[in-house]
Amino acid sequence: MVVAGAIVDVAFGGWMNDKLGRKKSKLLADVVFIIGALVMAIGPAPWVIIVGRILVGLGVGVASMTTPLYISEASPAKIKGALVSINAFLITGVQFLSYLINLAFTKASGTWCWMLGVAGIPAMIQFILMLSLPESPRWLYRQVILFDRHKI
Repeated sequence: MVVAGAIVDVAFGGWMNDKLGRKKSKLLADVVFIIGALVMAIGPAPWVIIVGRILVGLGVGVASMTTPLYISEASPAKIKGALVSINAFLITGVQFLSYLINLAFTKASGTWCWMLGVAGIPAMIQFILMLSLPESPRWLYRQVILFDRHKI
């Protein structure tokens, strides 16, 4: 269900990035991801967990498109490629870390609630840290051009 949500939201991700900006799109993706994680954590029935998985997928869809775009537009040309590569490496590393965290929760009561709910913590941290970052300079430049064109 996560993949299905991601596929649907990637289709709208480009439009969202152009209209809202990279930063706001990323923040919105974090909020949707956090809501999805909370829904999964408190899900009393399988259908509720499926809804949470779809919400998480929607967040992942926008984030997977917006993050490399934001990094490439906001970083200096000298280190741009390295930063995008580090992003891809960290995604894989965090997936491995999530397996270890889930292993730690296998003996806890309410195993599924913890495993699914803890996924919202990185999104919360990212949301808070993203607030301190600027909007993509390229997106801001494009907005000025569009604004000036409509003024004439």
